[in-house]
This record gives sequence, structure tokens and C-alpha cells, in this order.
Amino acid sequence: MDSKAQITHFDSAVRQDIGNGIDDFLTFLPGPSRIHVPGRDSSRCRILVTLLHGNEPSGIRALHTLLKECFFPAVDIYCYLMAIEAAELAPRFTFRQVPGKRDYNRCFLPPFDSDDQGPVCQQLLEEIQQLNPEAVVDMHNTSGEGPSFGVVTRYDARHDRIVSLFTDRCVVTELRLGALMETSTAQLPVVTVECGGAFEAAADRIALDGMTRYFGVEALFREEHQDLETEVFFHPMRVEMNQAEIIACAEHYVPGSDITLTRDIEHHNFGLVTPDTLLGWVAPGTLEKMAAFDTERTNHFRSLYREEEGGLYPRCNQKLFMITSNLAIARSDCLWYTALTD
Repeated sequence: MDSKAQITHFDSAVRQDIGNGIDDFLTFLPGPSRIHVPGRDSSRCRILVTLLHGNEPSGIRALHTLLKECFFPAVDIYCYLMAIEAAELAPRFTFRQVPGKRDYNRCFLPPFDSDDQGPVCQQLLEEIQQLNPEAVVDMHNTSGEGPSFGVVTRYDARHDRIVSLFTDRCVVTELRLGALMETSTAQLPVVTVECGGAFEAAADRIALDGMTRYFGVEALFREEHQDLETEVFFHPMRVEMNQAEIIACAEHYVPGSDITLTRDIEHHNFGLVTPDTLLGWVAPGTLEKMAAFDTERTNHFRSLYREEEGGLYPRCNQKLFMITSNLAIARSDCLWYTALTD
């Protein structure tokens, strides 16, 4: 074991120490950690980053499984597990980040010296540059229930190929929040993979199957590795509470709330919502407080949503994703993303 700055480095011998379960693995890790697993071709490498959010365990579960199975990858693999402290807070895998501290996946832009999270993210970026990998996959769970998808900040054959190892949906976004995927280039694709809900068995299977392909395929960018045609969504907008403050989730309007989401709101993830789809209920004046931001931070909320007899409805056909009924995340991060469709 070698310790460098903020991220602790381990080699593949760590397999002997990580225990038989995910809780043992989490307890073993001292904080942000990197595990190096040598591959058949040591002249090339790939990077996996997971647990940037402490409440998204599918990636660490899949990695634990592969480590215990003593997988032998095609090329050298470097796996980064980041928000260990947040994941360990009781009950485990509940907190996105440590309360009062920044979300790691908003810290990949300078300055890096304003808090504890910045230097860790800066070190990760420096190590990516030093390792010069073929690709970087940042594995997440969605905040609510829903199907898997990839997210990229540029769309080309290389980015599409990596996404297709995990899922058949891809969102192309120009929004900038300080996330790791925003460092992507044409030469070094950095792709986010959202496996689905944190405690859905399907999400764990997607993480394990996709990770196995990503680690095991000999030539990452050959066309035959893309088995499924990718459904691509361009130019999503980010729907936020903005100046609204009180949110609820119920089967009817909750008095005193600015917005009450329908109880089944998460069922609309990647489904088509139409002008007849009830999304929730709003108090008088709430539409003026909310926002649907594009890349220029222009607010399109009033052109996308309307109020009718207290109900909140779309004005046009949309595909929504990253919908969550986790009210803390909905309030502090966003309600959902939307992409317009025919």
C-alpha cells in the first residue's frame, strides 16, 4: 500500500483484505482510494470512478464482486472509490455527501483549495492525466427509481461506444456543474453511467455486467462491441426548485408546500410525458419561483410547464429523467432533467 496526498493507493493484493461483503469492503477503505489491477496488456489502462456520491452503491458492489472473483482484465485497470466518509455515515449508503461538505461531483473545476474536497478531486484529475487511460467511466446510481442511461458532454463514436457497453440510452448535455465528465475530450472520453436506482437489483446487474465488459474487452472502440443502438437525448434542461422552498410528495396537494409531487413521479423516468400528464400540484405563485435552466442559465420553466386548477402539467411532449422523490435531493440539487421530444 502506498499513500499519496489525499487518495490512498492499493494494488490487487487488496483482494485478501476486503472481506466477504460490501460492508467489510467499505470498513476496510481508509478514505478516497485507488485500486490497481494489472491486465493482460500493461501498456494500456482504463479508469473506473465510483462512489463519488455516498448513496450510490452499485459500483462498489460490482467492483467487490469482481475483486473477489480475481478477474483478469484486458488492460491495466485503476478503480477510484471516492466518498467513503459519506457512505459510512449511518445508515450506510444514505448520504450523498457529508453534511456541510461539498458534493465531490461538483468539485472538478478550480479553485481546488477552498475546502477538503477540492484537493482530492485535483489529485484524481492529475492522476488521470499521468495514467493517460483509454477512457474513464464514472459510475453512479440515479437519485430515484428508473432505467439506466449514460451522460456525456460531447457525442461521437468513442463516447457512444463506451456508453453502449452499459446501456442503450445516452444524454448529451452542455450544462456545466463541475462534474468529472465535463473534463472529457475527443482523445480521452469521460462518460457517466447511471445504473438505475440505488437499491434496485437491476442496477446492480447493469453495473456488474457493464463493468465486466469495460474491463474485459480487448479493443475498446471496435464497432462490434456495440450490440445495441443507442437512443440519444440532446440539450436537456435542468428543472430546479430555484426560489421555491417547500416540497412534498403525496397523492394530493399538501397544504403549505410550494410544490407537491405525485406519489408515482419516479415512474415517469424516461417515459413520455404529455400535456395531459399530472406531475404534481403547486401553490399560487409557485410557477414564478421555479426554473428550467438551459446552458446559458435562461429560465424556460413557464414555457415548459403550466398550472391548471392547481395541477402542474407539461405544455409539450417531454422525456424526463433523473426524477427523484428524495425530497432532500430534489430541494438541494434538482427535481429532474427534461428533453423535448416529438
